[in-house]
Amino acid sequence: MHWFIYAIGAPVLWAMVNIADHYLVKKSDEGDHPVGSLVIFSSVIGLFVALAIFLFSKNGIAIAGSGEYILMIAGIVNAIWIILYLYALSADELSVVYPWMLTIPFFAYIFGYFFLGETLTQLQIIGGCIVCFGGFIISLEPAHLFAGRLRFKRQATLCMLSAAILAALGSVLFKFVAEDAGFWASSFWEYLGLGIAGVFIFVFIAQYRHGFFDMLKRGGAQIFTINATSELATVAGNLLFRFATLLAPIALVSLVEPIQSVIVFAFAVLGTIFFPQIIKEDISKQVLFYKISAIAIMFFGSILLFRG
Repeated sequence: MHWFIYAIGAPVLWAMVNIADHYLVKKSDEGDHPVGSLVIFSSVIGLFVALAIFLFSKNGIAIAGSGEYILMIAGIVNAIWIILYLYALSADELSVVYPWMLTIPFFAYIFGYFFLGETLTQLQIIGGCIVCFGGFIISLEPAHLFAGRLRFKRQATLCMLSAAILAALGSVLFKFVAEDAGFWASSFWEYLGLGIAGVFIFVFIAQYRHGFFDMLKRGGAQIFTINATSELATVAGNLLFRFATLLAPIALVSLVEPIQSVIVFAFAVLGTIFFPQIIKEDISKQVLFYKISAIAIMFFGSILLFRG
């Protein structure tokens, strides 16, 4: 099957997860360290995924050389970018936070150049710069900008920029090993690394551990069900994306992700109108036009990356 079929499934699933993450972060804001509680859940699920792969893999999970360690590092990197992403969600609106993920292809090109020997054309470099410019625009406070003042959304922007860089690095590390080691064996070690990171956080970061128990105590079955469903969708999307990177250049596969920004933005607007108890954003005409313009610039830059 063509790589695009696998790749397009990932952003659809991830868009639904973004909405769930936003809801969980905002719902947990009154609790103790909501980000820590959610990242423990997201990371520890990696152990169960690794166990499932171990039990059902027909070709084993052994990898020659240092590939196992590289993949576990990739899993730990994934845990770190999840933390940064959740912190950004707690600081700003989803429609402002998520478009920064459009910078992942550009960073994937850079890492792919050094680790995988993949090259960049002049058009792709221009496209990457346009994507970053659009990210700069969306990182400004619209209300202050309309008043003639510049105010930078520092926390959300720095968190998401770092998250995008780490997400790209994790993908490149996976492909670096998986091209020779195989998809399922590589997935096992990556998810094992993610799970180990979750256990480390749970054991050694007391504030996050207390937040995790507090979330379960206050949210009960509802929070657990939403988290579990969200994590299953995340895992399914990750596996689809990782498999697609083995069928095509990683930066090319990453360029399907701009579709997710459109889906997330549509979900955010529709949710604010019809389900404000789940998600609520500023959808005034002026702000809405500003957000659409910034996302359109980033999307255009992604198209140039694709065409390059």
